[in-house]
Amino acid sequence: MVITAARVGASLIGRVSLVVGVALVVSACRGGGDTIGGGTSGGDSTGDGVVSTPVSSSDRLVLEVQPIQVCNDAGIVCAQVELFETIADKIWDQADIDITFLPLNQLNDSTYLTTDDREFSDLSFSGDAGDFGRHPDSTRTQGPINLWFVDVIKTSTGLIQFGNAWIGLNGVLISDDILDFNNGAGRIDVIAHEIGHNLGLRHSTLGAGGPDNVLSGGSVRTIPDSIDDIFPDGAGLSRLTSAQIEKARDSNFVTAAQADDSVLTVVPVASADAIPFVSANSSDAALLTSSAPVTVPEHTPSPLIWLLLLPLGQRAYSRINR
Repeated sequence: MVITAARVGASLIGRVSLVVGVALVVSACRGGGDTIGGGTSGGDSTGDGVVSTPVSSSDRLVLEVQPIQVCNDAGIVCAQVELFETIADKIWDQADIDITFLPLNQLNDSTYLTTDDREFSDLSFSGDAGDFGRHPDSTRTQGPINLWFVDVIKTSTGLIQFGNAWIGLNGVLISDDILDFNNGAGRIDVIAHEIGHNLGLRHSTLGAGGPDNVLSGGSVRTIPDSIDDIFPDGAGLSRLTSAQIEKARDSNFVTAAQADDSVLTVVPVASADAIPFVSANSSDAALLTSSAPVTVPEHTPSPLIWLLLLPLGQRAYSRINR
């Protein structure tokens, strides 16, 4: 089900300034007749025959996600947090997008433990930068993506709602219900699914709609039992089509991967920057240019010193034996 701005509530008007002609849409991802585990897969295609083609290029992109745990006013009773990070990474690896979860923020406000559409708009767009646990650098159209974990997402239908997300805008909402799914194994693809909505993807366009596509609605999507069922392995579930990949990679929320600073690069010193060593002693110069190791001998006392110390040793010995 897709909820437009008109249904989100009057509080959204005035809190969110929208570009004229652009509709604000939130995608509600609810339960239904979901299929679990290794559903049948039509070869390398999704439900509408669009081939899923993983990106194999050097253009690695990064999507940062700011997780936010909602707690009561005292900060004691909190929503559960499970990122399913390895699942999200494997799914979005098809698009060569690395999902990076930032350190957890905490929002202590009992109002939002149970959240409806109006309150979701408050969390996502109201107040100043950094309010409601949001990342201070995030905006409505640029990351990091803000992701709130709450107890319950309220609906008017009575159906269990696992997640909510704005389509093309910043904000994801996840309920505790994802952890109870499939006898406690968890509805492991929900976070990756909701992130896709923020990247501009919908339930029934660009190849979504089939049981093996990660952006298909919850009533038709086959939920993988484990990471082993996710494309390209096992049952080949949670696929992305080429069109979805292109759309997601074009989003403002993804950025180019930074160079790996952990690899130490040795930069040779140019001859013009080198400081020459000049020694007045030719033997010093020979040592500096020699490739053989230079050994430093351990100095020992000369025989004359031993003769001078001998009487002292005899006196000390005689006193000890008195």
